[in-house]
Amino acid sequence: MLLKLLFTSAVLEAHYDEDTAWLYLDWKGRQDLAQVQAVGSRILAVIEQTGVRKVLNDNTHITHTSWELVEWVSKEYLPQVGRAGIEYVAWVQSPLLASRSNIDRMARSVEQKPLVAIFGDVASAYTWLSSVTVPVG
Repeated sequence: MLLKLLFTSAVLEAHYDEDTAWLYLDWKGRQDLAQVQAVGSRILAVIEQTGVRKVLNDNTHITHTSWELVEWVSKEYLPQVGRAGIEYVAWVQSPLLASRSNIDRMARSVEQKPLVAIFGDVASAYTWLSSVTVPVG
């Protein structure tokens, strides 16, 4: 991965992977709903500016999350990024058991695009995201 840092915050480092033309989002620390919502607006702007269609969403470094946050992501945020053009999200789970069960429930509740696939490690997520083809037009 040839990563270009786009921005950093208390909860996220956002990168553009120049080799693959997708976003690499490295979430970290305690995930607070208000902070994630603010960062989410920045990510939407990046999606619209770059035209990326894929995201590698890495939760490996998260130390805490909540069902309230996961529910917002599944019901509001993922539909927004889908409308902005994201087709595929490779989601790397946090090692935290509570976070894993929340993310599994979130992935089952996504009704439209983007397609969200859940992985236990970055390498598997990268391989899958590399293999999926973005529809033309």
